[in-house]
Amino acid sequence: MPELDDVSYSFDECVTAIRDYYTFLTKMYMDESEVLEPPEQGWPSIVNARPKILEEFGKNAEVLRLLSHLPYVQIPADGTEAQSLPNGKFTDWNTLFAWVENGLVDIEGLKSATEGDFHDFKVSHAVGLSFVDDIYTTLILDTQLGIIHYGACPGKIRHSPSQEPISDDFYDYADEEDEPAWREAEWCADAPAWTIPAFFELLKDQFRQLNFVPLGRRTVVDVFTTWPDDKAGLIPMVQDIYRQHGWPDLNRYNKDECIPAVQKALREKYPNEPCT
Repeated sequence: MPELDDVSYSFDECVTAIRDYYTFLTKMYMDESEVLEPPEQGWPSIVNARPKILEEFGKNAEVLRLLSHLPYVQIPADGTEAQSLPNGKFTDWNTLFAWVENGLVDIEGLKSATEGDFHDFKVSHAVGLSFVDDIYTTLILDTQLGIIHYGACPGKIRHSPSQEPISDDFYDYADEEDEPAWREAEWCADAPAWTIPAFFELLKDQFRQLNFVPLGRRTVVDVFTTWPDDKAGLIPMVQDIYRQHGWPDLNRYNKDECIPAVQKALREKYPNEPCT
């Protein structure tokens, strides 16, 4: 397993990993039009953000550079953007910075919603990647170490990961007498970490294995959630439809045939379940 001494952060590698992940999702279920690419000079809402907003955001220049040049899944007018992982949406920082500028939201609230409990540590070189319905599922990208922490990682992924996690014990880097540093180490130790490319391959593997299951072009669930008895057959039914359409072989799989078939089956057998 990799150690932190063997890992370094690369801006280009990070942007490529995230872009490739979105490309993968568009091949499986998401509409290509949902993913927006940044202008060459970066997203104006971040690049031109007022100094007061940047000061309140509290992130360093590398985090701002990264957020300015990432592709994002757009937030539509109805607010129902496509999920990029089960019950979770990756953060569209371009739109969120515009909302902050227009007084629609406050930056502290956004940091709390995208970093969860990690927000308490005020880490300038790390940022939350996801705006997740369950705030305890937190993805923290660390531009200093070149890793991503998976907060509230499902136990089956944590204990049997398809990609090798970072092996370091984060307690080794904290002074036990420094309470804030120790609490941060406690959070990091409880949230397994991967290199940035390996993390996104880990997520792709969950989709390939149909542990993460799209119910349409925007809604994703997982096999790790306990479903009520009257919906126990929902995920196996949807998994079978994906396999019947060739998944995960991208040479055989046809998204434009599979997704309507999934939605049709859900409407017929589970009409109260969202299949957007």
